[in-house]
Amino acid sequence: MNSISLWMLLPAFVASTAALGLAAVLLARNRAAPFHRSVAAALTAVGIIQLANALGVSDVPFAREWRRLGLGFEILFPASLQYVGLVFLKSKTGGEESGARWRAHAVTALAVILAIAATFRFIDIPAMTEDPSSMAPGSLVRVAYVFIVLSLTLGLAQLEHVLRVSRDPMRYEIKYVLIGLGGLAGYEIYQTSQLIMVPLWNSNFVLVGGMASVISLGLLSFGFGRLRLRQVRAKVYISPQVLYGSVTFLVIGIYLLVLGVIGEVIRQTGEPLSVGFSVVVIFVGVLGLVIVLFSRAARAALRQFIARHFYRSKYDYRAKWLEVTHAFAHCASGEGILDRLLEILGRTFGASRLSIWILYTADGQYHQVRSVNTEAAPSPLDEAHALVLKLMQGDTPVEVEALHQVDDQRAAGRELKPADALLCVPIRSENQLLGFITLSRQQGGGYGQDDFDLLGAIAHHAGMLLSLANMAEDRRAAGELEALHRFSAFCLHDLKNLAQKLSLVVQNAEVHGQEPAFQQSVMRTVSSTVQKMTGLITKLSVRSTPTGVSEAVNVPNLIAETIRSMNGDLRVVVNSSGRSAAVRIVKDQLQQVLLNLVLNAQQADDGSRHGEHGNISIDTDERDGTVSITVIDQGPGIPPEKLQTLFQPFHTTKSSGLGLGLYQCRRIIEEHGGSIRVQSEVGRGTEVRIELPAATRTYP
Repeated sequence: MNSISLWMLLPAFVASTAALGLAAVLLARNRAAPFHRSVAAALTAVGIIQLANALGVSDVPFAREWRRLGLGFEILFPASLQYVGLVFLKSKTGGEESGARWRAHAVTALAVILAIAATFRFIDIPAMTEDPSSMAPGSLVRVAYVFIVLSLTLGLAQLEHVLRVSRDPMRYEIKYVLIGLGGLAGYEIYQTSQLIMVPLWNSNFVLVGGMASVISLGLLSFGFGRLRLRQVRAKVYISPQVLYGSVTFLVIGIYLLVLGVIGEVIRQTGEPLSVGFSVVVIFVGVLGLVIVLFSRAARAALRQFIARHFYRSKYDYRAKWLEVTHAFAHCASGEGILDRLLEILGRTFGASRLSIWILYTADGQYHQVRSVNTEAAPSPLDEAHALVLKLMQGDTPVEVEALHQVDDQRAAGRELKPADALLCVPIRSENQLLGFITLSRQQGGGYGQDDFDLLGAIAHHAGMLLSLANMAEDRRAAGELEALHRFSAFCLHDLKNLAQKLSLVVQNAEVHGQEPAFQQSVMRTVSSTVQKMTGLITKLSVRSTPTGVSEAVNVPNLIAETIRSMNGDLRVVVNSSGRSAAVRIVKDQLQQVLLNLVLNAQQADDGSRHGEHGNISIDTDERDGTVSITVIDQGPGIPPEKLQTLFQPFHTTKSSGLGLGLYQCRRIIEEHGGSIRVQSEVGRGTEVRIELPAATRTYP
């Protein structure tokens, strides 16, 4: 083997096997995913490069041909790296995505041309040797090397941009994958830069390149496995941002200096492989530095160190409050507010796990709607939960471990265990608990009074903004309803004309009613008129809540009357049960609510059973002066993300609906002092529960 030890080639063979194996696993798991395909292409190129390098050193007679194969895939590797970054930019719009796409296409086109040139021997490949010699000036191999360095630099810059602008939990999931790819590209840039000066190949490149690739592939594999993402010392005031940047720069500088000294010490030992090992040590050190720089825990620990040793308080409240107000400045919706809130919390506090819970009016429960955690969301918490009751009592943060009742404490800890919640911060608007924030333990310690003060201020500001956003949504809905009412005036004119048309038919029927031709004409006229009237009525099906006189209504009797009014048109079996109970309400309004719920339940049952008859149960009960009406269907259920907007007007999942039926139901029930709640589970059906004050007396 030309005095080349087998163990010197072992890292290259291991790297080749690992790269090709990981590429095969990615394609087998999800071949359709662009990210998996692009990473698999890059890994395939790396695997063939390492294999060709190792065989080029061991197989001397064909060394030049193996090197030619390796050079071809070294040229193609930067093109695959461009498409890895392009996958993440596809979610954006504008010139950035367009420019990245054209850059990737251009790099790929040039790479294919140079790879073909290398394959057909237009590029002179130097023989693999450990003895230095020179290449003929103007050789195309230097052009290929320059292309590799420039295109890999573009790819590295794109990966760095993706990693920098990504937010948790996405950054958590992809961090090690992108750093591993960056390590492969970084070493390739280092090696190719040396070949530009002296385009000769030697065995040290095989050993060092194999070791660097094994380390980078280890980071890649780990990333994909996780993807399953005091007093002031001076009188002059220094901004924490400036101080943080200065300390970071100083620490990085000292670190790189120490790393360089270690590498030079290794070089000076004079061992045969000292140069290669020094490169590996520096390579590992730089990768470790990049990992630390993109670690939220490390950044939080540095901020805490600066706050503890350079400032009287932990936070610069003025700068932090300007940051908070600026972040929320352009948030016009509740969703945008929640996004900015999670971003601010992740940037400010050192908790590894953060989540935001919001109250859904549809079911009266608190759901986790934002999180940097990668686990599945915990089950929602109802208003009777011990933690929720504690948060309702005030504006101060609540420590989960400090709940007084032992049983309630265990329950709260068990239900919030996926989020590792240590501290809960209420999000309030006036006297209503809109939601709360959960934080795990901070890196390097617990939470102090400075944390409590800042968390309370941020949560209070977010609660006020959420309340304003909800009010704006209500105003928008009211405006759309008003526009709908104005539109109804034009429809009424058309209805009047159609009614007059039917009136003429009736008048003519008194004279020509017995004539067969007239009868056929009448049927066509009536049919077309009814269709037009039905269409207009559908457009006008939503109107203001009808006025009327409240009266004591026997609920079971009204349910039976509502079912009979369907005239057998129901395609499901409705079972009504429960004892007699009465409420004081406008009878027609309650019947409208019941009819809407029964029809919704029938449509849900139809969608899940494909024509088979199901059951709808309606149960009535009275307890402690409250009458409850529960409608249960066996349909497909409502996804959790749909519950949040279930009672908002003009939000519907039906192709022919306006999204106003449940909105009207809620208005009717709440105007009579009641409440309506929806409990639903996907695949298990839906339960709608109405609660109304009982009438002073009931009727049999």
